[in-house]
Amino acid sequence: MQTFKTLFQQRINMDGEVTFETLPMLLQHFAQAIPFENLRIINNNKSLLSKEGLQKKILIRKEGGVCYELNTLLYYYLEEIGFDVTLVSACIYDQKSNDWSTTGNTHVTILLKQNEEQYIVDAGFGANIPLTPLPLTGEVMTTANGHFRIKPTGDGYTLDLKLEGRDDDWRVGYYFSEDNRITDMTELEQMQQIIETHPASPFNKSPFLTRRTTDGHVVLTPASLTVFSAGEPVKRTLDEKEYVELLQGMFRIQRS
Repeated sequence: MQTFKTLFQQRINMDGEVTFETLPMLLQHFAQAIPFENLRIINNNKSLLSKEGLQKKILIRKEGGVCYELNTLLYYYLEEIGFDVTLVSACIYDQKSNDWSTTGNTHVTILLKQNEEQYIVDAGFGANIPLTPLPLTGEVMTTANGHFRIKPTGDGYTLDLKLEGRDDDWRVGYYFSEDNRITDMTELEQMQQIIETHPASPFNKSPFLTRRTTDGHVVLTPASLTVFSAGEPVKRTLDEKEYVELLQGMFRIQRS
């Protein structure tokens, strides 16, 4: 029987020893192999957030997930190979309402400690993923997805971002505090319950999938496919047949 570590590395198509220096490569592989998607929520299927449950869903059945699935899966892997990691809850800044999300601290991210320095590692922030560890010092990190920083705010931190080809100015992604460490599975399950049932949650309304490509990312909904690459985003409308074909082809997910 294959181990969790082996299944994880096979799922993201990455071999060899993972070190702090190779984490950006791991995050890129993760983002290209495992989509951010909410199909399980839309289909009212149950998801277990245990190591075994996420192994079955994402590593064996080859599904994707939302933040509390993707970052928790990555947390289990990093912990297993010896990194000093903790799950932390965060509050998303809603760009549409220009205010903090009314669902509260329902984003899950990873706090990693390396050589007495702390970093945010996030593989579950949809198309906004940094693709590299972000130091809690305010230093700007630049990747293929744009510019990112963790800015101290006095009582906590904000993740700020300026996405490549999409943002002209810095904007806030989410707020978190080191005090918001998740120490109990019950806390994760409570966040899951809110995201799946709260009227303000954007993830329980309609299907949405996104994943990185070698030169950008793609976004799929039942009505459209948008491809972001070196140039302007290209969007085309879809009928149901085309949507199912892309779901199974581009995202390698079987419609339930």
